[in-house]
Amino acid sequence: MAIFADTDHDDAGWVGEKPYFDITVDCNLCHNTDLPLAHGNDCATCHPSPNDTLGVYGGGCQQGGCHASYHDDVIPAHYPFEDAWNNSGNDCNVCHEPVSWDVPQLSCLNCHSAYSAGDVSPPVTTSSAIAEYVGPARIDFSLTDNGKVGVGRTFYQLDGGPVTAAGKNLFVVTPGQHDLEFWSKDQSDNLEPAHNNVYFNITSDSTPPATTSDVQASYYQGAVISLTATDASTLGVKQTYYSINGGAAMAGTNVVIPPTNGTFNYTLTFWSEDWSGNTEAQNTANFSVTSGTSTLRLVWGDSDLNGSPCPGDPEAWGSWTIRKGGWTGPVVATGSGTCPNWDGVDDITVPVGVSPYFVRVDWWDSEEGYSEQSDFANISVANPGEVVRLSY
Repeated sequence: MAIFADTDHDDAGWVGEKPYFDITVDCNLCHNTDLPLAHGNDCATCHPSPNDTLGVYGGGCQQGGCHASYHDDVIPAHYPFEDAWNNSGNDCNVCHEPVSWDVPQLSCLNCHSAYSAGDVSPPVTTSSAIAEYVGPARIDFSLTDNGKVGVGRTFYQLDGGPVTAAGKNLFVVTPGQHDLEFWSKDQSDNLEPAHNNVYFNITSDSTPPATTSDVQASYYQGAVISLTATDASTLGVKQTYYSINGGAAMAGTNVVIPPTNGTFNYTLTFWSEDWSGNTEAQNTANFSVTSGTSTLRLVWGDSDLNGSPCPGDPEAWGSWTIRKGGWTGPVVATGSGTCPNWDGVDDITVPVGVSPYFVRVDWWDSEEGYSEQSDFANISVANPGEVVRLSY
């Protein structure tokens, strides 16, 4: 039946020509007390074209509830097109407009099947099921329709139980043999005629994961520590956690300690859990982080004690280059001083760290009439706030 006046609702399932069309969907499909069942595994069951349901709509699949973070959480069907910039021969323009880079609604139909009153072809459903699982089984469903990525609802019966509307996947935890029957219905209400059956076995898993870290004893200018977890079950590790100095547990595999001026000691505690609920005993590692800067003080003779060299040497000058890690290492700082307004003392601020500094000073003594080069190798600067004096 027609349930909305012309153009008053989303343009799903319209009849007639714009702007004169009615919407023909069942009220109970959306308005009922069991929305998860109504939606099945796709918003597009009710909203194949959500233009008018999302407020200001840009016409792209990544807006609103469809693909809110498309490139961050992409489904495998899109991978070939995302790799276009890696010379794989695919084309980003399958989805994006070539100039504006917008993703218009119609671009979705390049890959996805669309509602059509004349569509009489049933969908085809496949699954990722394998014969044997250690620990819980996650089975993903994939729907194609008319040779494209299908949009519809998938149903299943597990071990002869009730018919259930599936999401994108099914999670089975009970050990033992299982019989899974599944099928789908597309947007045009075509029901897959032949149901699919897969058989699989789940072996109980009681072994927790094992987590390691690449932690070092000491760090400079902050720290980044990676955690790596492994598990013998089919689904592997569910989540890795860590805690710093007995603080709140955080989920993730990258531990970042921001630089804070000074030297601080830390205790890292880390562990993982798998999909069977097995939790690893906590591991601990101790490390220190030193951050901040120190000063390389370049001094002409004893200018810091007896004053500027300029009164007795009015054309004296010095220039310097400071490198890190070796004579060919990256340049950290350069500079110069020239009489008559030079005090002969130059302070250069450098980050503390484990790599030594290499300093080269070229200078001219106008009083004696000669130039010279002074080198300072393997200058250690490891403590924030210290001053390292180098006289030339």
